[in-house]
Parts: sequence; structure tokens; C-alpha cells
Amino acid sequence: MRAPGIDDLFPDGLPIDVAWDTWRVGQSIFVPCLNTKKAVVQARAVARRKQYTLESQVRIENGYLGVRIWRTT
Repeated sequence: MRAPGIDDLFPDGLPIDVAWDTWRVGQSIFVPCLNTKKAVVQARAVARRKQYTLESQVRIENGYLGVRIWRTT
């Protein structure tokens, strides 16, 4: 297991690599995780550094709990 990078999400301890630089306005990702609050906090911290705004929603998709995150600007 590798250490999480500055732009990785790791709400449950395992790094999740997000292609932030290719993520366009209106696109979304689903981050499967148990610690949904931590995932949102981490995503917003990265978004602040990149000057993005995000919307998020805790959801169950395909039987997995997680957070759907949309880039809005």
C-alpha cells in the first residue's frame, strides 16, 4: 500500500486517486467509503487548492455506500 498523495482521497485509510486535472465542470465521481463525512472534507480541501467548487451527496450505488461528488465550477 502506498502513502496517500496530497490530492488523493483516503476516507477509510486506502488512497483513492482522483484525476482532478482532467475533471470537467458537470462531471461526477462516486467514492465508495464508510466514512462519508471524511471523504467530503478531503474532497473540499483539494477543491479549495484547485479553486473548484463541488456538490456532494451521500448515496448507495450498486449496493455500496459512498459519496457522489460533482464539480460545479
